[in-house]
Amino acid sequence: MKSSTPILSWRFALVVGLCSVALDRGAMAQGESPENAQALLQKVKRHDLDRQLAAKQTHLDRLAQDLTKEHKEAEVMQQSLGETGNLLKAGGEALEKLVNDKKRLEQVLEVTALRIDAERLKVDGLQLLADAQTKALNALTKRAETTELRANLGAAELKLLSENAPLVDSKGRSPLADLRKKLNASETAAGNAERTAREAMRTASSRLEQADVASVRAKRKAGSLEGDLPPIAERPLDLDPKEPEPLKNGTAPKKE
Repeated sequence: MKSSTPILSWRFALVVGLCSVALDRGAMAQGESPENAQALLQKVKRHDLDRQLAAKQTHLDRLAQDLTKEHKEAEVMQQSLGETGNLLKAGGEALEKLVNDKKRLEQVLEVTALRIDAERLKVDGLQLLADAQTKALNALTKRAETTELRANLGAAELKLLSENAPLVDSKGRSPLADLRKKLNASETAAGNAERTAREAMRTASSRLEQADVASVRAKRKAGSLEGDLPPIAERPLDLDPKEPEPLKNGTAPKKE
């Protein structure tokens, strides 16, 4: 449109010039006045100007339509850009949340592993404690047997003394020799059982202390995390295993 307009204007100007010359010649040939010829020429020029103005206005209208269309497209693109920005923001927030959740789960997994270790040590310690208690019960049983033999020996000696019977016969043998032999064997067995029970108690106590340390470590780790974690399972019993006191003179220690 822009390149064709000057050419048309030039052609139209040439036509107008030729027409004006022809009109002048025609007017002169017909005897008309030059004023009428000029009026006709001005009319032709006015018509050409109106046509140029109309063409220019049409061109401007098209440009205005194109501009309006481009503005609408820009508005749509701006709206689409805003929606994309919102999606990008939501995606970033979701990604950040997932990263935090992953970090959180890793921390929970670490705390859970510490709890599992503590619980495993506790169960192991309780099993050792049960074994130690069984051995302690066996030691107490043997010590009770020793006490019973000691009592039987004392009763036999008392009977011999009350009957004024000799404690040793003419061959140097005592009627209480077998009973003393059983008593010595029982004391040896009871002493061995007590040592075994004490060692088992020390092992169980050490393992339960390790469980306590591991439980405290898990609690501290859980406490350092943000938010609330499932509570750490406490030991169901307040276990404080102590070594059994050795029996003296066949008498069990008194409980306070």
